[in-house]
Amino acid sequence: MIVGAGFYQFYAAYKASFKEELKLHEMSGREKKWARRSGRLAYAARGVVFIVIGVFLIQAALRTDPDQARGLGGALQALAMRPFGPYLLGAVALGLIAYGIFMLVVARYRRIRLS
Repeated sequence: MIVGAGFYQFYAAYKASFKEELKLHEMSGREKKWARRSGRLAYAARGVVFIVIGVFLIQAALRTDPDQARGLGGALQALAMRPFGPYLLGAVALGLIAYGIFMLVVARYRRIRLS
């Protein structure tokens, strides 16, 4: 389930479907460009983290060893231990920073619909 959510994050990054929830008409061209870029990077980084966490959960279930289930910290630590780990970790860190920036954009330009 979590692995599927990770792949959905990649799909959302590719389609930039998050733009539908923003008040694009209130943004300048530059703001639209950076909102799209930071949103895509943010969703892709979340996808990586979700997939890594999901893989750990699957491994823990297959081995019936709950100690192998890891959260965000364990997933990032596992990325750091891989070949090119520091580079992967740096890329994910930049993506998560982009996610924080994108959430500031969402806080300012979120389209709120009253039901």
